[in-house]
Amino acid sequence: MEHIVTPEENGTRADRILRNLCKNLSYVFLQKIFRTHRVKVNGKKVSASDRLCTGDVLTIYIAVAADPKESAAPNLESGHNKKLLKQFESMIIFENDDLVAINKLPGLAVQSGTKVNFCVETFLKIYQAQRHCECRLVHRIDKDTSGILLIAKNQIMARKLAELFRENKIKKIYLAVVDCANRSFSEAEEGKIDNFFPNDRGVDLHALTHYRCLKSAEQYALLELKPSTGRKHQLRIHCATVLNAPILGDKKYNDDPQQRELFLHAFKISSRELKLEITAPIPQYFGINHPISMILQKLPS
Repeated sequence: MEHIVTPEENGTRADRILRNLCKNLSYVFLQKIFRTHRVKVNGKKVSASDRLCTGDVLTIYIAVAADPKESAAPNLESGHNKKLLKQFESMIIFENDDLVAINKLPGLAVQSGTKVNFCVETFLKIYQAQRHCECRLVHRIDKDTSGILLIAKNQIMARKLAELFRENKIKKIYLAVVDCANRSFSEAEEGKIDNFFPNDRGVDLHALTHYRCLKSAEQYALLELKPSTGRKHQLRIHCATVLNAPILGDKKYNDDPQQRELFLHAFKISSRELKLEITAPIPQYFGINHPISMILQKLPS
């Protein structure tokens, strides 16, 4: 089994990454395979406590027992799987021989986890069987965030994308509608947020975001956000705690979320090295709520 460390996993302990990949492994067995050197990173021995970097290739030399239902090849003739494939294909906004980009729906998790049984990975099992490829996730966006998600269709492209993400050669632009009850933005105001905040394990991580105000009206503003790092909830935390303007609908960092949906959208991804520029259509709910709709007249096309 082989896994390429994503930007979101940068700085994470090797055993934690492996535990997330193989949820059926016990703690005792997990430590044993590290002691017996059946886990390597970039072809070299690694300890359970070693922290890995984006693009590292984590290889596990064990046969991981899996649920037979999960490991069985999807039945592409079943009506249910045909429906899922059609739903996934409706999200595709770019595809070539090496990668596919989807416009992920808000509320759709990228990977399975606690209380999450249906996610992007569910679609990928059917999609890759139909396209005869081996899809690999190389980055993630939050469950409630909509927009572009890049998926490699082979190992070579997965490693290339991981390298470009690590070197910050893949540029990302997000759009966010923020609540300005406690501060105001001037038109075209811009700046950067460069700070550290703790991750889930209490380790302080560097986080850098550039922002620009595209439009403001009443107590709302439309911001363009450009993250240079890929920390968990980075944009949501920066808007809420540094700009003092939490993203609309953010139920974690906004004391008064007001809206059911999170108004954060991964709008554009570009890479000069890949000669790639992809934009994702903006969700309809961004423009149906008054007075939010007033500020959306200046949305990028």
